[in-house]
This record gives sequence, structure tokens and C-alpha cells, in this order.
Amino acid sequence: MLYQIGLVPSHHLRRFVYRALGAEIGKNVVFHFRTEIRGIHRLRIGNGTIIGDNALLAAQGGLAIGENVNISSNVSIYSIEHDHRDPDFCCTSEKIRPITIGNRVWIGSNAIILTGVNIGEGAVCCAGCVVTKDVEPYAVVAGIPAKKVNERPRNLRYEFKGKAVRLY
Repeated sequence: MLYQIGLVPSHHLRRFVYRALGAEIGKNVVFHFRTEIRGIHRLRIGNGTIIGDNALLAAQGGLAIGENVNISSNVSIYSIEHDHRDPDFCCTSEKIRPITIGNRVWIGSNAIILTGVNIGEGAVCCAGCVVTKDVEPYAVVAGIPAKKVNERPRNLRYEFKGKAVRLY
């Protein structure tokens, strides 16, 4: 059912339904088309955050997203994973860890964020990277696995106002 909500042609209506189902969502948050959310009751999103098309937010283990975050299209975030060593291939407690994304983070298209990662304020996760470890504030990371390649200025002031077309 949550996948079907991502197909509703109004980001206002999608946001309303996600809140009604238990997500904590701030003001001016935009969910673009085909966002898929799992474990919606464990999802917290701050003001002015934008979630791109086809994003997958697997929040079963807990997912906290800060303010003015830009999660680009086709990003996958997993707070839970199977344990390949478990005889029953279960999601053991070691494989269920919350993810925290700080304020003003930019996650590029097709990036993958794995369990237990903390991404610091103002960090950038470049397109296509796989984030397996914590990212320090204002770091720019790229690659598989993601490694620091640069640093971002610390004087960030932007605030997303949540402006978007009504139907899409």
C-alpha cells in the first residue's frame, strides 16, 4: 500500500497520508513521485527536506533526516538488512541499526546509504556512491565504498521552501 501512495499525483496528498500513517514530517517537505517508504512509523523528517523521484526509504530500523536535506532521485536508504551468516537468513539485531542524516546534507542520485550510518551536517554524498560508514560534517564523499574526496564550505544558509507544482 505504501508503494501505491507514491503514485498519487500530488505531493501534498502524499505528505498528508504519510503523516496520517505515523511519520513525523516537518513543514515544506516535498516527496516526489514514486517515493517508497518502509517502516513509516520509524521515519522522522525535518523542515524543508526534498525527497526525489523513485527514492526508497527503508526506515524499519529508524531513519532521522534533518532540515533542508536534498535526497536526489533513485536514492536507496536501508536501516535494516539480512544477516548472511544467520542460518535462517534473518534480520538479526546487529543488522537493524538507525540512520541519521544531518541538516543541509545533499545525497546525489543513485546513492545507497546502508545501516547504522550517520551523515554529518552539510555533507555531500556524490551520485552513485555507497555509504557504509559515518560521514563527517561538511565532507564530500564519493565512490564504492564512499571515501572523503573534498570538503564543503561551512557557511551554508539555504532553506528550502517546499515550492513545487501541485500535480506530478
